[in-house]
Amino acid sequence: MTSKQVLLIDDDLEYQALISNALESANLRLNNAGNGESGFQIAKKNPPDIIILAVELPDSNGYVLCKKFREDETLKSIPVILISRDASPKDFEQHRKLKIRADEYLLKPFSDDVILSKVQNLIGFHISENEFELMQEHLNALIQEKIILDDRIGTLEKENGELSNKLKELDRVQNVLGVSKKREEELLKQLSESKSHTKVIDQWLTEANDRVDGLKKENTELKKDNERTMKELKELQSNYQLLQGKAKKSSIDIEKLKFLLNQALSLLPKD
Repeated sequence: MTSKQVLLIDDDLEYQALISNALESANLRLNNAGNGESGFQIAKKNPPDIIILAVELPDSNGYVLCKKFREDETLKSIPVILISRDASPKDFEQHRKLKIRADEYLLKPFSDDVILSKVQNLIGFHISENEFELMQEHLNALIQEKIILDDRIGTLEKENGELSNKLKELDRVQNVLGVSKKREEELLKQLSESKSHTKVIDQWLTEANDRVDGLKKENTELKKDNERTMKELKELQSNYQLLQGKAKKSSIDIEKLKFLLNQALSLLPKD
């Protein structure tokens, strides 16, 4: 792969070294121009992929040169980064509003990471063919790994769904168990109360059995008394019948006596 070219137009030796080191680490080729005229000629002869243009130049002004690049049919599409030591943010903001504006603006001081980031954002990253092949192999490996991970994620999502269903079923069972536990507590309470009631009932039954035994004993004695009474009653009935017989006989005798008395009275002399 051919390295992309960067044209730096700046007479500041410190920043020439800083930018050179930054671009070299990214495999970008740098051409330096110390003034505006030589920079414009280099660009016309061999158009770069991007231009880094200082506002402060010994023979020109960066704003003017930027306008010149934007009006040139060959160079107008090349990205331009304006850098400045003396400009203010307000100056840059005003220039951004113009049709001949730059693509990026940087105030000094800035780091090599910042300028490299700006360049790469405008022209893309540049890598060697070997680096590209290694990256391609790494990308393919990542794609395969992603496929495996996607399958694993699918499996995990399925397992998660199954676990969610099991958790729901577990919640349902726990709710049922909670209701059953509450019912069990109520039944235990009722059982405890029933045991208390059973003790009372057992006591009542014992007393009732004792009472039944007493009644049975009394009933036996009553039966005996009843038998004696019946026997006495029979004897009384027998005596009554005898008395009735005697009374009847006595009544007949009385009637006879009355008859005889009346006859005797009739035989007596009357005064």
